Amino acid sequence: MSTEEFDYSNVHFVSDQEREYFAEAHLGETVRSFLVGPVGRYLHGRAKQTISECKDKLADLDPTVKGGIAEWKTIKQDMANAESFMKWCSEAIVNGDNAASQLEEYRE
Repeated sequence: MSTEEFDYSNVHFVSDQEREYFAEAHLGETVRSFLVGPVGRYLHGRAKQTISECKDKLADLDPTVKGGIAEWKTIKQDMANAESFMKWCSEAIVNGDNAASQLEEYRE
């Protein structure tokens, strides 16, 4: 169930802040579940593989030859895309964990 599909109607929140903490914590758990599933493991593995391959290509690249700079830019963009995917997943999980902690403190 994605965050958009979660039915909040049966949950009583004491404030909008508590609702935000809950939503962020739920999103973090959803991303964590995704990453341990087959599609998440595959995409995470592909991202790691892409980063490794890009590093190897950059090590062998001569930017002084014709097209070298364009190839360098393409490789760097491919690496950045893979790194962004991993970073976004990580941030969602960390933010979710932080929101869960804030939610626990909020109700104390």
